[in-house]
Amino acid sequence: MPAPSKVNFPGQKQKIRMRGTKQASRDVKQRLKKNLATLIETPELLLPKYNAPIRVKWGRKSPVYSTLQEINKVIDNRYDRKWLSKRMMSKRGDFVAKAWSGAMLAAQEEDYSTVSVFQHPLYGSASYIRKGDSRAGFLAGIQNQHNPRLRLLPWEEHAKKGWWFFSSVNEFVCSGQSPSVNNEWIMGIIDRCKIKYELISDDLIISSGLNSEYILSNEVSGNGYFRLNFSNGTVFAIDEKFLKGDEKEPLVMHFALGVLPPKLTEFTKIEYKWAPEGWEGELPEKSLEELDKILQGWLNLMVSEKTLVRFCRKAILEGIEEGFILQEKWYPVDYKKQFIEQLSGNDLEKKAVTKLFEIIPNRGFSINLEGEVDWKETSQVINLKSNSIHVLLISMWEEFGLELLDELFGITGEKANDIYLKQLKKKEAFGNFLRRIDKITDIQKTLEKFPWQNIEFEGPCGVAHALVMLARSESVGVSCTYATKIRGSLEEEALAWCWLLIHKKNSGKDWKFNPSARDLGGDWTSSLSDLWEESAKVGKEGAQGYVDKMNKLQKTTGTQHKLPEI
Repeated sequence: MPAPSKVNFPGQKQKIRMRGTKQASRDVKQRLKKNLATLIETPELLLPKYNAPIRVKWGRKSPVYSTLQEINKVIDNRYDRKWLSKRMMSKRGDFVAKAWSGAMLAAQEEDYSTVSVFQHPLYGSASYIRKGDSRAGFLAGIQNQHNPRLRLLPWEEHAKKGWWFFSSVNEFVCSGQSPSVNNEWIMGIIDRCKIKYELISDDLIISSGLNSEYILSNEVSGNGYFRLNFSNGTVFAIDEKFLKGDEKEPLVMHFALGVLPPKLTEFTKIEYKWAPEGWEGELPEKSLEELDKILQGWLNLMVSEKTLVRFCRKAILEGIEEGFILQEKWYPVDYKKQFIEQLSGNDLEKKAVTKLFEIIPNRGFSINLEGEVDWKETSQVINLKSNSIHVLLISMWEEFGLELLDELFGITGEKANDIYLKQLKKKEAFGNFLRRIDKITDIQKTLEKFPWQNIEFEGPCGVAHALVMLARSESVGVSCTYATKIRGSLEEEALAWCWLLIHKKNSGKDWKFNPSARDLGGDWTSSLSDLWEESAKVGKEGAQGYVDKMNKLQKTTGTQHKLPEI
């Protein structure tokens, strides 16, 4: 239900709040009162130090110096409210001095209850008292001189014309038409960043976590670090851990917002000191070129500080054009074996990788964590983001799978194509896949060495041979299941029962066999057991021992069926 309408009586005063204003809190009132008191009592201390010639080209007076002179006139008349009121509304004269006039008048106000609000996406927000029609940024900057960033805003127009201003918690300086940085400004910015540091000398500052010996010798340490080389010769070395994007505000932003114009590249050169583990000597020229582009992008606020370290390392690694790279460790060309040993996988998988490197063309490639391959046109380096052999093999299987099957197992033709397509579609874990293929291949090679290949012969010896071949090609369990179904002569059934006995699978199966067959089969266990044990040696020692044991079994069973010729 809507609220009842309000009735306004004639002569009743109404409070109207202008857009962009607010009711000041107690903290805002106290801060403004303190700032404005300082402004009117010691205004000279709030002006930038002018460290440049008074006269510039053609004998013309420096525009910054002229502005400072105009501000000094305002300071001299700061208690003349009428003069200040006229100056702050003037359409002529220096615009910075005009804003100072409004600020001086605001400093003599007693009511700070309503304030204007200045907001900027980079410089932040601030409350101020509006007096006159000067820019909001000018008034906010003058009335908030305690803020090193905001105090730069009134000088923005001068900065656009090539004049340099440096502001930090320690000082406020105009260095003229060239950037002349000093240690007071550098230290003030670092203090604002709240980074723990150590002052090694007048021209070397290092953050916590760094070894000063590496910094002094300009060497690479175990962890990466950045060197900010300022034009005055001072070096600020900072551990990369401070540039992982964990802070609310990036380090580069602290420096950029402490100077106008915010062109850090004009007086700062930056280096990133890092090399992959195992690398010795200077980095390749390609790495250094790509690295410099990223660092310049960071100084120009175009590269996020969250991704800076990752991008820098990526640039260095991608500039290397020979050897092997595993994540962030480098191996020389002749360290292929050591490189493969560090990959995660079994011996068969590592053997597959060795064969793969022999098969692939003589050019480099990179594989990311998702298994995507990026072939290099000129580089010969092999770069793996993951140490998993499965990721490597699955990414290469489509192009080199058939050749791997041939090289590893000697499998070719239609059989190889079936295995290849099945793995391409299923993408089974390569550890299990290779072990299974290897086992099947070994079994097949072993079976090929057995005598009586593709020959079926009758009698108990024929049954024994069939059971042995089935157990070696499939499993003992499968052969025992087959044995329970054998029906034929008494001798053949006895041999089947004997097979169950030597594998201890006879329990509960008595009723399936003739009692006479069970008695007969019990007498043959020794000979059949010898034949089974000898069958395990055929792959290494050949078929003769197996033939001898089969002859022994024939004599034991007394069968009249002769063994086929070999």
